[in-house]
Amino acid sequence: MASTSAVHAPAVRPVRGPRSTSAARPRLAIVAAPKTAGSSMPFTILCTLIVTATLAALLYMNIQMSDTSYEITRLQSQSQRLTEEKQALTETDERLGTPQELERQARELGMVPVTDPAYIDLDTGKIIGETSSAAQTEVNPELAPVAPEAAVPPAEIYDKPTTYHGMGNEGV
Repeated sequence: MASTSAVHAPAVRPVRGPRSTSAARPRLAIVAAPKTAGSSMPFTILCTLIVTATLAALLYMNIQMSDTSYEITRLQSQSQRLTEEKQALTETDERLGTPQELERQARELGMVPVTDPAYIDLDTGKIIGETSSAAQTEVNPELAPVAPEAAVPPAEIYDKPTTYHGMGNEGV
């Protein structure tokens, strides 16, 4: 059998002794100072440009917001005016659409009430009955008298309102 043990060498300590002065010392030389980092002017100009651009953008946004606010106010007042105009036209339409007003306008146009109505038979297309035209009518027929209790009052609701019903924000 073979022995596989490692052979250790004894540790050798270096001997300290006087230094030898025979080795040449390196010569020291004066080296130029390193260059300083250039001027700070470009950095100052960059910062100034950033601040100026930010202020200009802020001013532009404020002007745009102000213009938009004025436009919104103008459109809201126009919308309110158009709503009031629509209400007025609706009231006029309702007033002019009453039976009394329609009769008055028909009489102004020369129309007369029908005394004997005629009918058309849709199956045969024949006219059943005889009517007289307005030119042949010598007498202007009047409407049948109606009792005051049963008569519909004329539409004076919207002519002269007694109270004002506004948009709800007056006097606030």
